[in-house]
Amino acid sequence: MEEVGNLQTLFQDIRYAVRILTKNPGFTAVAVLSLALGIGANTTIFTVVNAILLNPLPVKNIARLVEVDTIDSKTLVTAANATKLGMSYPNFQDYARDSQVFAGVGCFVGPLPLTWSGGAEPRQIFGQMVSANYFEILGLRPVSGRFFLPGEDAKLGGNTVAVLSYSLWANKFGSDPNVVGRILTLNATPYTVIGVAPHGFKGTFTFGNAEQVWIPVSMYPQVLAGFFKENFNDRRFLTTTMIGRLKDGVSLSEAEASLKTIASHLESAFPKDNASRSVALTPLAEAAVGVNNRNQFVLAGGLMMGIVGLVLLIACVNLANLLLAQAARREKEIGLRAALGASQGRVMRQLLTESLVLAILSGVVGLVIAYGGRAVLWSFRPPFILDGDIDLGFDSRVLFFTLGMALLTAVFIGVAPAIKAAKPDLIEALKVGGRGGTVGLTRNPFRSLLVITEIALALVALVGAGLFIRSMQNAQRVDPGFESKNLFVFAFDLGALHYDEGRAQQYFRAAIDRAETSPGVESATIASNFPLGGGLARTVFPEGQDEASGYRG
Repeated sequence: MEEVGNLQTLFQDIRYAVRILTKNPGFTAVAVLSLALGIGANTTIFTVVNAILLNPLPVKNIARLVEVDTIDSKTLVTAANATKLGMSYPNFQDYARDSQVFAGVGCFVGPLPLTWSGGAEPRQIFGQMVSANYFEILGLRPVSGRFFLPGEDAKLGGNTVAVLSYSLWANKFGSDPNVVGRILTLNATPYTVIGVAPHGFKGTFTFGNAEQVWIPVSMYPQVLAGFFKENFNDRRFLTTTMIGRLKDGVSLSEAEASLKTIASHLESAFPKDNASRSVALTPLAEAAVGVNNRNQFVLAGGLMMGIVGLVLLIACVNLANLLLAQAARREKEIGLRAALGASQGRVMRQLLTESLVLAILSGVVGLVIAYGGRAVLWSFRPPFILDGDIDLGFDSRVLFFTLGMALLTAVFIGVAPAIKAAKPDLIEALKVGGRGGTVGLTRNPFRSLLVITEIALALVALVGAGLFIRSMQNAQRVDPGFESKNLFVFAFDLGALHYDEGRAQQYFRAAIDRAETSPGVESATIASNFPLGGGLARTVFPEGQDEASGYRG
């Protein structure tokens, strides 16, 4: 019976809170909107952070999966200061053969751009070359057909079978239930579709393309071209990513120590190729955002959450001040309730309920703001991430985060006004023709403190925003050494399409001629790399000289 009474009292408090808020529509609208903007901004940022850092890959028991990478103590310059550098395919084969700490070891190469032909016009999709046991190690089951069989990665250039991602199957094949057995022509090589991966799986990379295809690693002669094809089996060429599932009872440190022993043996056996090289293991859950990038993402996410958190804090301080003013104006009403026997706890609960209703309304509106805000924020994503590659849906984690923000907001904005209002000056409050709450307005040093706090926080936010804008302006004014305005760049790989040198030269000349004669085009050219696009270090041997006299270029 006591529980029923408490529920009835709670519902009574909620009804009264709604009545109070509807009687002051202007105040309610301002309060809800200011809080909703803060909660919505936090939810927007958290939605992206959740999708990138907190959503686990859809694989079985990810805690036992690791990525194995090469580390090189003599490497001075790497892409983006990377310290974990992938692995050569021959070294992967040796680790897979000699390691005793894994229940299964596999690899993948890519994602790689592939040309899908056979339709009305060729299109580019992304794919990965994988070991035959790739899906088995990850503990996945196909939604249609099968995955690769053991040994289906052994015949060089002869394993022409492919597995489709669920999104590729749904969007490009119309979820055809008879897709197994269809022919998919990639880089001028026909592949037979044997299966469809489960929904949501797009590889072990968070930013992997949702629409992609997997083919056996033995097909590299048909997929790669030129330097990449010629050096795929070179131990110095780090093309491959190795993954493994730890045996039960084997810790990450034990596995890494075991593989470092194998690395020492490989360094002794192949001193020219593996000198100063060892290995490092990273949990796959951490490596999913890029084995060298997780700390940067965590820092960026934390910084963004801190910025929008400051905005919400300013809104909370402002609203707490407004609620104190509201409580002062209601001093006569609250004094009358106290005179009629209402306890301080009862009055505080009523006022906190009003704050809670206000915060929950703000949370609902904040979700609406976040729903639109995530699209705006996501429009600033890097161009290599397509719109459907990351799921920014509102899952349970996002909803609980928003609810938690609303509850914390209710406590923050409601406690001080509730404590202040629950102790009215009964004599002053009940005076006929009294000052109607002006005592509360003029004798509240806490309100002055809130005003000072709000000004200080706003100043911090303003200075921070100014510094950020100035930094962005300075970055945009950096001279890269070339004129980037009105430049249009597109890439193609004729080698992967098996063009010989003569046919490729003919294509290049025709492409330049057609581009230069197009309306609005002043000039066109072709290059192996675009400026600031990165490249490869190679060993060059002038004719007649041996490797000992080669130089890096």
